[in-house]
Amino acid sequence: MKVESRKRQSILEGKIKPGFCEGCGCVTDQTFVGEWKPSDKPKEDDLLLGSHEKRSKDKKGAAAGQDKSASENQYWIRCSACNQVHLLKEWQIQIDRDLSPEELSQEDCQLYTPHGIYAQGDAVYHEALGEVGVVREKQATGSGAHVIIVEFCKSGRKQLLENVQLKQLKQGKQKSSESLSDIIKLKLRR
Repeated sequence: MKVESRKRQSILEGKIKPGFCEGCGCVTDQTFVGEWKPSDKPKEDDLLLGSHEKRSKDKKGAAAGQDKSASENQYWIRCSACNQVHLLKEWQIQIDRDLSPEELSQEDCQLYTPHGIYAQGDAVYHEALGEVGVVREKQATGSGAHVIIVEFCKSGRKQLLENVQLKQLKQGKQKSSESLSDIIKLKLRR
């Protein structure tokens, strides 16, 4: 049984990112239509080479011995704006891929700090927890603070601060006796 790649499986499931359409010239949503497979029928008459009688048997034998698995996977993809169908090679298609925290190592992640700005899908390493996680959501709180919701392997989903400015930290220290590390630990416990 043939083992399929993750990218191929994602394409077949229709998890394709928006891409550039040559037909309408826009970046649009793309949908999977079908898989392209090469024909195994021999060509009856090739106008460039001539008829079967003119070709030598050696060329036929060499052509039959070629490995068909060397051909690259290709897929029919439809543009949602202009409805044109294009034949694209696998490397030309970008897929939506959800990262799993179990797949990550510390080296694959960026170090989490409350001062950083993160995007959905970013892999982060939290030093205090000693865990890697994936940013699943971004939210703004009622007080104007920015939080990210990170999914960790052992700890589950946690809300973490992001984009904390140094001015806000200095004002916070003057108003209360709590340190920044105490605030972060309190947020992590939630």
